Amino acid sequence: MECGALILDSHESRTPRLVEKVLSPSTSTLDRFRKLEEYKRHPTIAYIQLGETRWPSATLYRRDGETWDTQAFETMDAEVGLPAIGATLSLVDIYDGVTFVGLREAPVA
Repeated sequence: MECGALILDSHESRTPRLVEKVLSPSTSTLDRFRKLEEYKRHPTIAYIQLGETRWPSATLYRRDGETWDTQAFETMDAEVGLPAIGATLSLVDIYDGVTFVGLREAPVA
């Protein structure tokens, strides 16, 4: 989601506020650690959300000054509040049309 000024002839975001990352089973370790830390270093990003593909689950990283708070959403009726950008995302909308094979809920850790 781009919330900054429009830059003509560019596909690059200058002031991103939200990163929405869909985790692939083959790259989830890279995404959860290396890429996550790269995203956190970007000064304008307020939220990073990682979405699972194997079951309905999202992890939200929310910037709080110099630290990051983490919150997990693991049911289809969960709603993710993003007040810094004036948005709310629901898992039912995020996963609209997705069929999960096998697991119906996120595994218990």
